[in-house]
Amino acid sequence: MRKTKIGLALALSSTLLFIPVTAMAADAQAGFCESASCQAEFKKLEEMARYGSGEAATIVALAYATGEGVGHDIEKARQQIKQAVRWREPMGMHQMSIWLRQGFVFEQDIRKADELLNRAVRAEFGPALTDKAKLLLAKNTPQADKKAIDLLEQAAEQYYSPGQYLLAQLLVSGVAVESDLARAARIYKSLALKGYADSRQQLDQIITALEQTTQRVADEKADRELVARVQPLLADLKQINDIEVFKVQGKQFSVKSEFTNIVAQLDSLNLYERRLTGTRIPGQLCGRGVTNCSVATNDTMGGLLNRNTVFTPLNFRSTQ
Repeated sequence: MRKTKIGLALALSSTLLFIPVTAMAADAQAGFCESASCQAEFKKLEEMARYGSGEAATIVALAYATGEGVGHDIEKARQQIKQAVRWREPMGMHQMSIWLRQGFVFEQDIRKADELLNRAVRAEFGPALTDKAKLLLAKNTPQADKKAIDLLEQAAEQYYSPGQYLLAQLLVSGVAVESDLARAARIYKSLALKGYADSRQQLDQIITALEQTTQRVADEKADRELVARVQPLLADLKQINDIEVFKVQGKQFSVKSEFTNIVAQLDSLNLYERRLTGTRIPGQLCGRGVTNCSVATNDTMGGLLNRNTVFTPLNFRSTQ
């Protein structure tokens, strides 16, 4: 079940949840999702939200909050996201915390935003783990740094790319954690294979630095043990040159197709039950677990580290 929900997270990562506001406004003017079939798919999402799918409730809330595919309706957005939170949906708790922190949909309330973020963190929701880590890193204390690294390690275990990327940055720079170029390079290689951000460029910088270091050491005949450790790592990292990296090319966003995809994904998980037993209240769940769906994350701390952080090859530590 956990792997299936990770698959749903990947499916959601390319949907309306990440469409920029400017793009949404332009598409709204074009009047997309006015067809009967597109509206029917959205109604299915609303039905899933009524009968216990916190993921669907969160998606519906986002749609109403942004006017994405439906009429802009802040009150409905509030109702849906609150419903998701009542059902202890990590994705919903995280999204509501973002809105409360930004003062969007709700009045700004940092205390409540922190509370909801912490609840999503306890549910081990990847985007929440990463956002919490960013807030902790901003405190710049040893205790907060340690907690931040622990959270990023959890996010990395879920293969949540933004969490992995930030962890790699910290491992390169030595901020909040001991510098470890070997591990950072392996993380960047994994992300580069997925075409994530500028991971390939970051990896190439580390490869170049390691090559320069080993060449200098070899010329000076100073530390043959270091060369012996680094060469296998370099060989492993350079294998990426022999692997074709598949990238999904940008295409015109279609609310109809994306709604259809989301409905199919949620429906396959059987997270809600239409046939109610013992109650007349919709939303009684049957065997529902923690979700790992991904939504738009709070990037207010995104500039914490410079992507071109200068690193010292001598900080290399073997993880072999």
